Amino acid sequence: MKLLFFGSPQFAVPSLRALHGEGHRIEAVVTQPDRPRGRSGRPAPTPVKRAALELGLDVHQPPSANDADAVGALREAGAELGVVVAYGEILTAELLAVTARGFINAHASLLPDYRGAAPVNWAVIRGEEVTGVSVIRMEPQLDAGPVLATRRVSIGEDETAGELHDRLAPLAAEALTEVVGRMDAGEDIAGRPQPERTGFFARKLTKQDGRLDWSLPAAQLRDRVRGLTPWPGAFSELNTAGDRARATLLRVETAETDAARGEPGTVLRADDAEGLLVQAGRGAVRIRELRPAGGRAMTARDFIHGHRVEPGDRFE
Repeated sequence: MKLLFFGSPQFAVPSLRALHGEGHRIEAVVTQPDRPRGRSGRPAPTPVKRAALELGLDVHQPPSANDADAVGALREAGAELGVVVAYGEILTAELLAVTARGFINAHASLLPDYRGAAPVNWAVIRGEEVTGVSVIRMEPQLDAGPVLATRRVSIGEDETAGELHDRLAPLAAEALTEVVGRMDAGEDIAGRPQPERTGFFARKLTKQDGRLDWSLPAAQLRDRVRGLTPWPGAFSELNTAGDRARATLLRVETAETDAARGEPGTVLRADDAEGLLVQAGRGAVRIRELRPAGGRAMTARDFIHGHRVEPGDRFE
């Protein structure tokens, strides 16, 4: 089948490679423009662009895929179907009509739950035990079309959003290749309509979402750390005697306490045996791994010794 492929981040790369490997003819790959990345600030291609060039595919990087010139160029490509995986822009009805059989999209949740830009993060932050990917027929409304295929997975108790993201990417590729294969064989897949009213909306995260609120119960703090890793990172400032150190928490676990023994954020234990035990709004969390600002990831034990942390110090 002749396809248009829209995608930008690493999550979309397995889908691009899988569709190409199945022998589908990808007429054009549409991805976000090169943008400054990293400490150098130099413009860098998206992961999808790098993969497309390796495969010898035609790459388009319009400022907006919805621009009239971009829509016209993509219509002239003569593709039968458009495929979208984390492209980074909502597509208009005009653009969705440039292919004979419309567009399909792979979304990293079990729709209609967690529509929006950050479904993987929010599923972990909210303590979900199961998630997955959905392939839908696209409509102008965000993530609202009928569901054509799904894949379900359990979320590990200690799994971070980054780790879950990496597990879901090949599942999205698997589900997409199944749907495209069935359509290529002439099957008309009606799909399961989604209800208009849905649950939690998975809005895009910002850096400030990473600031921890220590008044939350320990289990919610643990899930926020998992869901905010690797980006934007769950961070807090620790006040010690004459020092203030900002750190990003990487691995934490819940711990039982007899009763609240200080204000939320107060360090209860700081030693080699117990690690870094911190009071939460209910219960406590034991920090196993963290990264000081500008530094490398380290164990709580190394952090305690390097910053002279003592009981009574407090994370703000």
